[in-house]
Amino acid sequence: MKIFLLGIFLIFYSTSARAKDKHYYIGIIETTWNYASDNGEKKLISVDKEHSDIYLQNGPNRIGRVYKKALYLQYTDETFKTIIEKPIWLGFLGPIIKAETGDKVYVHFKNFASRPYTFHAHGMTYYKEHEGAVYPDNTTDFQKAGNKVQPGEQHTYILHADPEQGPGEEDSNCVTRIYHSHIDAPRDIASGLIGPLIHCKKDSLDQEKEKNIDQEFVVMFSVADENFSWYLEDNIKTYCSEPEKVDKDNEDFQESNRMYSVNGYAFGSLPGLSMCAGDRVKWYLFGMGNEIDVHAAFFHGQVLTNKNFRIDTVNLFPATLFDALMVAQNPGEWMLSCQNLNHLKAGLQAFFSVQDCKRPSSEDDIRGKHVRHYYIAAEEIIWNYAPSGIDNFTKESLTAPESASEVFFERGSTRIGGSYKKLVYREYTDASFTNQKERGPEEEHLGILGPVIWAEVEDTIRVTFHNKGAHPLSIEPIGVRVSKSNEGTHYSSSSGSVPSSSASYVAPKETFIYEWTVPEEVGPTYKDPVCLAKMYYSAVDPTKDIFTGLIGPMKICRKGSLLPNGKQKDVDKEFYLFPTVFDENESLLLDENIRMFTTEPDKVDKENEDFQESNKMHSMNGFMYGNQPGLNMCQGDSVVWYLFSAGNEADVHGIYFSGNTYLSRDGRRDTANLFPQTSLTLLMQPDTEGTFDIECLTTDHYTGGMKQKYTVNQCRRPSKSSYLYLGKRTYYIAAVEVEWDYSPSREWEKELHHLQELNVPNAFLDKEEYYIGSKYKKVVYRQYTDSTFSVPVERKAEEEHLGILGPQLHADVGDKVNIIFKNMATRPYSIHAHGVKTESSTVTPTSPANETLIA
Repeated sequence: MKIFLLGIFLIFYSTSARAKDKHYYIGIIETTWNYASDNGEKKLISVDKEHSDIYLQNGPNRIGRVYKKALYLQYTDETFKTIIEKPIWLGFLGPIIKAETGDKVYVHFKNFASRPYTFHAHGMTYYKEHEGAVYPDNTTDFQKAGNKVQPGEQHTYILHADPEQGPGEEDSNCVTRIYHSHIDAPRDIASGLIGPLIHCKKDSLDQEKEKNIDQEFVVMFSVADENFSWYLEDNIKTYCSEPEKVDKDNEDFQESNRMYSVNGYAFGSLPGLSMCAGDRVKWYLFGMGNEIDVHAAFFHGQVLTNKNFRIDTVNLFPATLFDALMVAQNPGEWMLSCQNLNHLKAGLQAFFSVQDCKRPSSEDDIRGKHVRHYYIAAEEIIWNYAPSGIDNFTKESLTAPESASEVFFERGSTRIGGSYKKLVYREYTDASFTNQKERGPEEEHLGILGPVIWAEVEDTIRVTFHNKGAHPLSIEPIGVRVSKSNEGTHYSSSSGSVPSSSASYVAPKETFIYEWTVPEEVGPTYKDPVCLAKMYYSAVDPTKDIFTGLIGPMKICRKGSLLPNGKQKDVDKEFYLFPTVFDENESLLLDENIRMFTTEPDKVDKENEDFQESNKMHSMNGFMYGNQPGLNMCQGDSVVWYLFSAGNEADVHGIYFSGNTYLSRDGRRDTANLFPQTSLTLLMQPDTEGTFDIECLTTDHYTGGMKQKYTVNQCRRPSKSSYLYLGKRTYYIAAVEVEWDYSPSREWEKELHHLQELNVPNAFLDKEEYYIGSKYKKVVYRQYTDSTFSVPVERKAEEEHLGILGPQLHADVGDKVNIIFKNMATRPYSIHAHGVKTESSTVTPTSPANETLIA
């Protein structure tokens, strides 16, 4: 017994000995913050001074670049007298709080500001009194102690780094978490109160630094909206020269206060991101903000890995937490930017420096053994987004009155219609650029895209590029190794110099030869598919160049995986899809299109919202409303889909493949999520014959024409189906019209405002002269007991949370599911299931009072 107790004691002692109590002394101060440091702005060439002045220049009714903010600072001890300096690259973020699993963290918090704030941690465990968040939760006064720290007061928050909150089995040693004030979280964060918290696996740190990591950086991508700051009034009075004339509801004024920044620095002014070539660099990234905070963090000239997948762009949304490893390559100064093109133009850019401090750099040692030659020209064409003139889903004319397509295809006095002059990449046979390569049937689907550039690991890609257009252009590749002398992005470095070569600025009628390499560290990892989907585009002015049409697909594959013609071995079909909202308003050729296609060009108002909407072409490979050709395959084929996208915050896509499923890193799916400058490789083996839809289920994109058809043919002798269903399930589902109240009780809302000391109306819920309120007529799915549809199935307590949703339908693999659907509403509806095989590829509407069997 004594030995047993001794063993228990030793286990407890050793566990306790490894766990640490960590103390942080964090204070909140009010100070001023400059979003563009005095070291000078470094900007994309596309960002002229007139545009940057929208955000950085103060005036009679503009605040400018300097704002009053509240920030977290770290102190040495409980006296809160001596500040611990943080790395300069942290910007306005709070100090880094770091803990290993098992540690207990004490945050000794003091509020030096003029209003109450708190400290609320993500990714740690705490008791209610240490939550630091204000909301109605039926807690006692004792448990509310840390929910509102008044000016001049202190509170100690105790956090536990429990395993359930820490890195998982597939995660890296240290993962990204955050902390922020949470009285009114959106306004507290907009005022400046947010910081990083790093949670690490046990024994992964050495002197507070992750083992086997040379450098670590934390970056927050955010449109910091100063309109939500508690200090907006103070900033107007301090920095606007005529504050009494400021209209806070003016859209232009509000936009001037949205600071597109990395760690609070805009237009490339973030200092201190420096590393050595060969360094193992850990990046901790997170997003924060509003619905426009759809970010694509792109590390120019580098590749990263996350969970052993190769990446180059990180998608960030509000409260998205991410980490990635980068082995720094290619000495030089490189851009870290948001490839959401609106954000890029508005200044969401930073720079990092890769220094050659370990060994002399040489481009020769990265050249591949096999050189693949491409001859690509940029040339002008007239592009028709729907050559048939027909919506192939409704079979109606695209200009039919009141149709969804009319706005995009009607041509008139001030409307361009469905054809535009564009610049595109096209492939030629040699450097004379006289004989253009003809596209075969398998390339027909590429449409507006440039030719496929493909390579294997250890190859060198040599692209001879000739600019036949009237504007300076370039080629910027994503997913290969690029030296500074071959970079296609045109921007100023910190020294103010421009790349010495013409790689980033190929003048009209000029030619440049690009050389890129494919070392193993940029190719697919053991967890990646055989080939990675990538892209290339012109980046003199990325926004205008891409929307003008200059973009194409690229695939990077494992060594020995391709046939001589570039087709992947053991694959029957390969398709490339580029869903995007082509914004022709941003095209380099907009004025020419107005002159060519409108009948009264002098009357066109380019700022008119209706005109602008008519030029936003919701397309796949430049095709709309089912006009894309060539998406044909055979039942049982091995098919690879390469998806990639570019654009702005509107380009959040849910690409749905009806009728079949695919495999990706996320498992088996039928819908792929795609964001600006992201790419996916999807593996499909179609098992159902018929014609099916590929469509973006983002509602505006779907109605705007971002939908196509693909056909699965029966090319081989059909085998007799011997599949035996193991079970059969039948559900009776009806479409029922109801009155739905989005907020049947306003008590929680009122209590929240009371706790936040706010008295604000709710435009969504208050019923007034011009507002509907919280109640709406809706049509919902509801389950019934049998085919009489007379007795609804009562929902159990555990189903109460489903709310407006229809019933949960359950099935095991091998089951056959029959749905008897009755339309008890007043207009036609249907029911369609994702992720299962249906007997018919056609979704047929059910008229009111009728029933349909779906199997």
